[in-house]
Amino acid sequence: MQLNLEKLKIDQHAIQKQQKLSQQLKQLQLTHQQEIKAKEEKISQLQLYTEQFKDYPKVEEFKNKALEENKALSQQLNILFHKISLVNPLCIITTLLIDQIVNTRLEFEDVDDKVTNFLSWQRTVEGRAANLSKNRESHKEILFSEWET
Repeated sequence: MQLNLEKLKIDQHAIQKQQKLSQQLKQLQLTHQQEIKAKEEKISQLQLYTEQFKDYPKVEEFKNKALEENKALSQQLNILFHKISLVNPLCIITTLLIDQIVNTRLEFEDVDDKVTNFLSWQRTVEGRAANLSKNRESHKEILFSEWET
């Protein structure tokens, strides 16, 4: 008895589910048919619209003008691409110049250090004993004044 009641409940539930799914299927079919009709109407409207302007004389003129504009734009793009291609060599030259300036600056600093060390060495007992011509700080300032700017 209990089993029959359970079976009855399951059957009723399945029937309700089937009815609900059937209704949803009908609704989907109806919606699908409406969409098909709407698409067919739009297609026919577009066909009519296309037919109206099929022999329109300015279409060819517009097409020719568009092709001319396209050629002009293509030429401008080619010029732009050519100018862009020139940028890389300029960047390389600039990089080389910067590297050369940095190297020259490093050499200057090295020479400045050597002169500073020599001037310091001249003041030591060993430097005075070497009996070399004396260089002064003022000589160093004269030598390196341009680099300060």
